[in-house]
Amino acid sequence: MKRIWEKAKKNPYTFLFITGIAARLAIYLAYGGHVSMFNDSENYTDVAEMIKNWDFSSYNGNRTPGYPFLIFLANISGSLVTIYQSILGILTSLMLYSIFYNQSKNVGISLIAGLVPSIFLHLLFYERAILTENLTLFCFTACIWFMIKKDFFNRPQKLFAVFLIGILSMVTVTVRPMFLILPLFITIYYILLNYKEGIFHNAIRVFLFCTPFLIFYTFWTSFNESHTGYKSITSFSGGNLAQNTVFYVEKADDKYAEIRDIHVRKRDSLIAHNHDPAMAIWFVFTEMKKKDSLTVAEFSQRLNPMNRDLIMENKLDYLKQVSTSWADFWGTSILWNYNSFKIFEARKILLVLWKYITFPVIIILKILFLLICGYHIFIRIMKRRWLFNFELFCVLLILGASIGQALVTFGSNARFSMPFFPLMVIVVLQFYLNFNKKICHNQY
Repeated sequence: MKRIWEKAKKNPYTFLFITGIAARLAIYLAYGGHVSMFNDSENYTDVAEMIKNWDFSSYNGNRTPGYPFLIFLANISGSLVTIYQSILGILTSLMLYSIFYNQSKNVGISLIAGLVPSIFLHLLFYERAILTENLTLFCFTACIWFMIKKDFFNRPQKLFAVFLIGILSMVTVTVRPMFLILPLFITIYYILLNYKEGIFHNAIRVFLFCTPFLIFYTFWTSFNESHTGYKSITSFSGGNLAQNTVFYVEKADDKYAEIRDIHVRKRDSLIAHNHDPAMAIWFVFTEMKKKDSLTVAEFSQRLNPMNRDLIMENKLDYLKQVSTSWADFWGTSILWNYNSFKIFEARKILLVLWKYITFPVIIILKILFLLICGYHIFIRIMKRRWLFNFELFCVLLILGASIGQALVTFGSNARFSMPFFPLMVIVVLQFYLNFNKKICHNQY
């Protein structure tokens, strides 16, 4: 084993490439080549069909175009999509190695960072699913990788590099709207790093950072409005926010009685049958759609005033729910079609690996990450000096994302943390290296 590891350190990219192929081949064989499909999957394939036929007459505004475009490139073949996603997973692995090595110059620990997409089961099984997470992780990692390659955190950026970072962050938003915060966050962080460069320097770069995102956002919200009558990046926004009102929706005013009463009934039914009450609002939609032929966009527009009134009049209930959603972000889950395994023994082995090894390790890493976040913020407050480096960038971005998603939705919140997981591991590994250096320095 030691000999293999020494060879890996001499040829890190080759090692990560071979390991990545081996891990994905093992999952493919164990899963019998199965492609995981979930409730969200059909929405993406529908939009991919529209792109293929260039006919958006039935477009309902539910999905942004990034992930459906990948499905379109795969000729709407689930098997081909999973092959593409496996390739993206391996490329992500190589970029994570490069990111950490550029920061640490430590080949061994960098290899551990690079192995993350190839050893954590939940990441591998996202590659077998028709869901956005794998592509989101790739696009987000590519953006961070490019920033590191251009030495974003240590020197002012040239105009073309700034524009490319803006494009990469915009592409990430097209795949996962939750990353709306990314272009703005990068822009603010750049100003904090380079405020001494002057107003003119920063004004031009703010423009270039934000322009690709603003062009996409303006176009896509207008596109949605023209097709659905609802000017939003996704038609789900009203329904998502309604999920955050599920446990106090009975407090809604009588003018919202129809939706309120159905929502309460559906919620209580789901709880009684030990199902997820966060999904109650979508059962409300299904019932009302039969009656009124509602679209998701129309349903969201009906929900918006009720959501607003409920939150404004029940702030403590809302904050309590937000805290629950925030805590759920730090959990984890694995998305697979468990009964679709071709090899029964493989299914049992993988379940044991997930429950007793992978799951606990993920939770421990996330707890360590949160403790390290507290450490970074505490040290900067105590020293009254804010060092805006890569580690703080990761800390603030991930904490900001965890709060942002909690403010707007409840249900499956752990899925939102998946694209950030490798960065959490990198922060933990970097802290370990820094701690070791301090001990060695104190000894000598």
